[in-house]
Amino acid sequence: MLLWLPVSSMTLLGSATLPAGTDLLYATAPDPIERIAVRTGPLPVSWLQNPAALSVQPLNPALQTDALALLQGIAGLQVDVRSNLAQDSRLSLRGFGSRSSFGVRGLRMTLDGIPLTTPDGQTQPSALFTADLAAVSVLKGPFAALYGNAAGGVVAFDSKPTEPGLLQLQQQQSSTMRQQLLRADSDFGTLMLQQADFQGTRPHNRAERQAALWKQQWQLGDDIRLNARFDWSRDPRLDDPGALTLTEWQTNPEQTSALASRFDSHKSTRQQQAGISLQSSDWQFSSYLTSRQINQFLTQSGEAITSAGGIVQLSRQMAGLQWQQQHQWQQLALQWGLSHEQSRDERQGYVNQFGQAGALRRDDRSDSRSQDATLRLSYALTPALSLFAGGRLAFLKFSSQDFFIVPGNPDDSGEKSQQGHAHALGFSYQLTDELTWHASSGRGFESPTLTEMAYQRNGSGLNLQLEAAQNRQWDSGLKWLKQDNNGRRSQVQFDVFYLTSSNELVVDISSGGRTVFKNAAGTRRYGTELSMAQRWSSGWQAEYSYSYLDAVYQNPAEPSHGLQLPGVASNQHALRLSFAPGEHWFAAAGYRRLSRVAVDDRHAQFAPGYGLFDLQTGWSAQAGVMQWRFDLSAQNLTNQQYVGAVVVNQSSGRAFEPGMPRQLSAGIQLSFQLL
Repeated sequence: MLLWLPVSSMTLLGSATLPAGTDLLYATAPDPIERIAVRTGPLPVSWLQNPAALSVQPLNPALQTDALALLQGIAGLQVDVRSNLAQDSRLSLRGFGSRSSFGVRGLRMTLDGIPLTTPDGQTQPSALFTADLAAVSVLKGPFAALYGNAAGGVVAFDSKPTEPGLLQLQQQQSSTMRQQLLRADSDFGTLMLQQADFQGTRPHNRAERQAALWKQQWQLGDDIRLNARFDWSRDPRLDDPGALTLTEWQTNPEQTSALASRFDSHKSTRQQQAGISLQSSDWQFSSYLTSRQINQFLTQSGEAITSAGGIVQLSRQMAGLQWQQQHQWQQLALQWGLSHEQSRDERQGYVNQFGQAGALRRDDRSDSRSQDATLRLSYALTPALSLFAGGRLAFLKFSSQDFFIVPGNPDDSGEKSQQGHAHALGFSYQLTDELTWHASSGRGFESPTLTEMAYQRNGSGLNLQLEAAQNRQWDSGLKWLKQDNNGRRSQVQFDVFYLTSSNELVVDISSGGRTVFKNAAGTRRYGTELSMAQRWSSGWQAEYSYSYLDAVYQNPAEPSHGLQLPGVASNQHALRLSFAPGEHWFAAAGYRRLSRVAVDDRHAQFAPGYGLFDLQTGWSAQAGVMQWRFDLSAQNLTNQQYVGAVVVNQSSGRAFEPGMPRQLSAGIQLSFQLL
């Protein structure tokens, strides 16, 4: 989120950035793989030769304001998009991240190589500037664990390059949303301003968002570059209509929870981010700072003296330093890195007196800190066979100091230190010029976040009994890529995986905004992922992905033994057919299907499966220095009633977040090339 690094930089995964001037309206398929430098090992390798399950694709942010929604259709990823902007959409990968009630847990997210994830494993993706996103790389399997704590997978975004002389104006409109964007590129960098207003589909569902960014790159020498970026975002007010019970959702999915109206549940946020990076061809140093403020009204009073309150005021400061350097001796390549990350949360909680702040109920300061050392190796044993290995050692420390100590509410201060290590081994074997086989095995870990340690089921104080979850993964797959000079291209990736975990972090109970976590005995997960893309010289293109996941608890003493993890679908399908006969017209149709998901460990209730149809079309034309573009889209064309996301183990039964009804959207963009 904080730096813009070019393709040749030592980013976490590499770069899939499209060349300057590419019109993302028509970039509906992954750009030629040869342009992509993926850093699973110390040196860049192509997608075909990579030893891991990896998805790389350009992003089309037109008519889309949710960054996670751009990831729908990627094999292995489950994206639960909410029509409630006060709660971030949820992302899970092979079961990692499924326990999150909001935001992203268990996955590592970056933008241009700089972490979006806090040292304890939390990510708030709502601050991403969607219009600036150009491409994404998704790394799955054992090698993901080399990128830090809570790395069940890595989602790495790349931003758009600067185009000096470009001035761009954009307006988007639908029945529930209005958004404006201004972009100006010059020798002084890129400046982008954005404002959005959402009316929502339910009462008490309105939202306002504002964002700005500036980024620049300087060439300091033949081999040294300096990059800088500053992001600012503000949500003046995000109304929260609340989740519904199953009966309420079945009766009327467009209603609002009575508690949301009674307690005026809403959230406001402000975030500032800044970062710099200095790099050459074989080393990189980067640093970043993030500041985030949240003021949130929950659907509860929080009156009890041991409660955390019904109004949350949170201030978070995050900072980090990274150093990476690489060396090569003939067929052996080595990369080592050091990183330091820390974050501080200052949190107050107040009684929610039906929308007004009452007495203090929580006042504490929590710190998390991580120091990591990483080593990656690759060795070309033969022209066809390459070996890869890596390890990571992390030292983690969490502490909390309680300032609200009164009769009936004892001192809840505490601290916890952990040490974790991860490693991965793998190979890539080129069977033919167009077909490769890869396999890998490794071990990773996932510490509980400060949020997950905040509450105990019984009593007060930090939940220091929570232990880090451990996992061991095996992954193997085939990649096939064939293309010619006439524009025809075929791409197939097939992966099978198996993983086991112990001390799995799961939701124990969730009620009134208060979620308690526990360690389960473990899980067993296996599945398959298939993605195919075919492009013809006539302009037609087809893309298909399928994901199967069997993820069950393994503890014979628990009632949930043998049951699928809640919030996780066992089957996902995504199909997209597009046609772009030339440079000025484009049309696409998509279909996504998700099987049912359980909302609790014991499978007492399920959110039914669903299938959604989407349509999109666009036109563009050039008139002198001006280029105009017009977009139209229809989402959920059949207006199907579905559950967009579930709140796992919600004790009150209010676990169902209604999905978005049919939406018709239009957008116009004017671009001027002034230089």
